[in-house]
Amino acid sequence: MVIHKRTIRFVLFQTYSLIIIVVLSLVVVPFYMWSSDLLKKKAVESLDNLSQSMQDKLDLEIRRIDAVSLNILYSNLVKDKFLKFTGGSGDSINNNKDLADILVAANGPALPVNQINLYDLGGNMFGSGIDNRRTKVNLPNKLWYEEVLANTKGKYITIPEKDDELSLFLSSKDAYSISLVRLFFDANNTPEGIVEVKQDADKLFTNINDYMKHNYGQKVIVYSDIGDIIYPINPKAKELISYFTLLQTNSHSAMSNIRNPITSEKEIYSIAHSEYTGWNIALIVSEQQLLGPLNDFTKKIALVSFAILLLAISLSYLAAKRITKPIARMHATMKSTNLVGITSHTHLELNSGLNELDRLQFAFNKMSERLKESMDQLLMSQLQELQAKMLALQSQMNPHFLYNTLTTISIMAEENMNEQIVIMIENLSMMLRYISADNSSLVPLETELAYTEKYLECIKIRHKQNVLYTFEMADNMKNIPVPRLIIQPLVENSLKYSSKLLPPWTIKVRGYQENDHWFVEVTDNGPGFDQSAIAEFTNRIQEIEQTGIIPGLQLDGMGLLNIYLRLKISYSTDLCMQTVNLPDGGAKVIVGGKC
Repeated sequence: MVIHKRTIRFVLFQTYSLIIIVVLSLVVVPFYMWSSDLLKKKAVESLDNLSQSMQDKLDLEIRRIDAVSLNILYSNLVKDKFLKFTGGSGDSINNNKDLADILVAANGPALPVNQINLYDLGGNMFGSGIDNRRTKVNLPNKLWYEEVLANTKGKYITIPEKDDELSLFLSSKDAYSISLVRLFFDANNTPEGIVEVKQDADKLFTNINDYMKHNYGQKVIVYSDIGDIIYPINPKAKELISYFTLLQTNSHSAMSNIRNPITSEKEIYSIAHSEYTGWNIALIVSEQQLLGPLNDFTKKIALVSFAILLLAISLSYLAAKRITKPIARMHATMKSTNLVGITSHTHLELNSGLNELDRLQFAFNKMSERLKESMDQLLMSQLQELQAKMLALQSQMNPHFLYNTLTTISIMAEENMNEQIVIMIENLSMMLRYISADNSSLVPLETELAYTEKYLECIKIRHKQNVLYTFEMADNMKNIPVPRLIIQPLVENSLKYSSKLLPPWTIKVRGYQENDHWFVEVTDNGPGFDQSAIAEFTNRIQEIEQTGIIPGLQLDGMGLLNIYLRLKISYSTDLCMQTVNLPDGGAKVIVGGKC
């Protein structure tokens, strides 16, 4: 195959050959590197979110346990009954029964803890839960005793301990429990006893256990700041002990790589730390398992890309010879075409045998015939376009408002709120008639305000006292013609952003007249405009003013820019539109035009 210089076939062959090299060397390889890095980052982010979610759920379980201890700690009735129990005063049977009932009530119907134990400093114990004994124990033998006495200002959480009583209750040989222990004090802030609440460790780690069942090959380790392994319970695997040693050298909430201490395989891990419990959750996943499918995918993409590009070069080379001559003739015809002689220009018939080129030439001939007619119709088309935009916006209604209104009517119907349903339907009917009217794009200001008030009445029926609104309008402004649907979208926009804060949401509509211009301002108590949004809105307006080009109006929402464009169409340079953030919170939008 001979390639002649400066021919289309040579240029196409040379160009596509370079494309192959560029694609393979500068696209496929960087794509793989970028995808690998991106996937790794997303995996680490996912691991971080997952480990943090596990930590949050674990914190929630501990907080539920702690809530039981605090309910008991701050109950003077519990203290009084318990002191009577330890002192042996009064009716001991009734006193003990009352104390047991109080502890059951403190635990609640959800039973966040399996066991509640109250101790005085002499070792007298009152139990409630799976072990209801009233006995005397040797407190110094408790593993948590010294830590609790030293931590007089807060809680102490134990590591999982084998619990014989819980084993009997759960019919398990190896049941473990975790205790949360606090001191309680008398009126003089002197320690007078200890509250211990216990929970089954397996129940506490239910979320982690469920995750491990469905994610084989991944590892979860929970350990404390002082070096205790919390999960897995009573770990025996050498691998997990080695992991723990490596993880202890990293800071809280770390995300990085680690090598498997047994296989030396590269892995990714994430650590989430809890200030509340002092525990850390480490989540570990194999990097090879994560990136393996990406390698296979990249190889396939490279082979397919090479084959497609090679085929494209061959087809382009074969097509170039046939395309060259007709293209040259078309080029000559187009070069000689001008507006002066376009109507008298002799039509070119290619007869190239290529349907697309012949049709292209035919289309060019037809275009030449229509060009002058199109130029004559251009000004009329522009005027019709502006009118079409105005009519399109008039027929628009927010689908979310209509959906919420119909839903509200459905709910009121179920509650037999017939009077409110009638009002809601009448308002909605009036609004639909108003927006579907096509007799004029301008309406009296009084009519536009009535439509806006009907809209607010529908909103108020739905939100009741959460929505407050007022109208202030001079009587001499009622008949001023204004663009249809120019105020209600401002009110809707104010409610949309005000509802991001707690109710009540207040809307104030005020109209006034200065010289020969009318103005309407809509004020709300919402969060106000974001500065970046105001800057973008201002830039769009400046762009329109500088270029004089009005962009297409969106039919899926009446934003501030749509309102500005409709004012621009109606009042040209006599329009007014301002957005202001109020000093005490909220925002105000002012629109206006020439009377």
